[in-house]
Amino acid sequence: MAEYGAHITITASDRPSIFDVVAQDGLMSTLQPAVNHIMRVLAERNPERYGFLLRFSDEIFVLFNTIIQHHYIKNYGASFAENFYDLKRVELKNKNSNKPLTLSHQAYYKSMFTLVTFPYLRNRLDQLFQRIQERHADNALSEESWKCRIQRLFLKMWPVLHFSWEFLTFVYYVRYAVGKSRFHSPLLPLSGVQLATLDHSDYEVIDARTEMMLAFRNVRSGWELGRWAVECVGSSLMNSLEVGAFFLQFLDWFYSSGNTPTTFNAQPIPPPPQSVGIQKVCGLNNTDCPICFKIRKYDTVLSVSGYVFCYGCILPYVRREGKCPVTGYPASTTQLIRIYHET
Repeated sequence: MAEYGAHITITASDRPSIFDVVAQDGLMSTLQPAVNHIMRVLAERNPERYGFLLRFSDEIFVLFNTIIQHHYIKNYGASFAENFYDLKRVELKNKNSNKPLTLSHQAYYKSMFTLVTFPYLRNRLDQLFQRIQERHADNALSEESWKCRIQRLFLKMWPVLHFSWEFLTFVYYVRYAVGKSRFHSPLLPLSGVQLATLDHSDYEVIDARTEMMLAFRNVRSGWELGRWAVECVGSSLMNSLEVGAFFLQFLDWFYSSGNTPTTFNAQPIPPPPQSVGIQKVCGLNNTDCPICFKIRKYDTVLSVSGYVFCYGCILPYVRREGKCPVTGYPASTTQLIRIYHET
């Protein structure tokens, strides 16, 4: 039995350093903003064709993240970021001790939950908190209905839960750094795994699996031919993603830093809407709001389309619909600009 479990015994030399685990966590936290920036650039270049990328950016990234995490956990026994820094996942109960770099079905589903589902749910709750907070600022939660009560309770509870989770993560980091814990994150014991550094035998297993997946001589049927083609394309994409990991980190830093040149941030002016102007259709004057059809009050322009509305009309509409009411271009409240006239 000892020879089967030799590879899963984690010694001090196999234990990843605090720098390795922090770096792989940083890579995963950078991946989504970088991918979102790529989708934002496409949507701003051609809103009519790629506007859906912004509306469903979270769901698109979940699908993207599911594919890459499934590929790496199934073939390398680690997430994308962990494999990038030569780390692997080792089950605490050692159910597959005779299969290196292989997780049980239970550990696989738990890992996929903590790597894909949990970050998605947390991000959606953060967005929900921001929306409810905006409604609260507009005194839209003053009613005594059960929905407003639940939303007010959520406003009080979510910051506490968010702080508690961040504090718990910090405690795990500190305990791991001083050698008092096997886990640097509370998500690892929830997945039933711990991290270890890849050794020489693990690299041999990875090379053998890669060669077997991409070997054309193993193809014996049409199904195997299709699977081989998918594996080849997938392997090429994953290798490209690994090469571009540093580029993704640089891209996120470049566009989030305050030193970005204006010429790089400026987006090309989108083409005008193909439909006839709303003023011509509804017989509105240039001083009328396209939403309430009355003379505008507190003129506010939506920069994504250039149309001008009443501030009280366009603000709740953009918050609720996330698009321009005239052109349908994806929009956010940060793209609303008040216009002040000299009297």
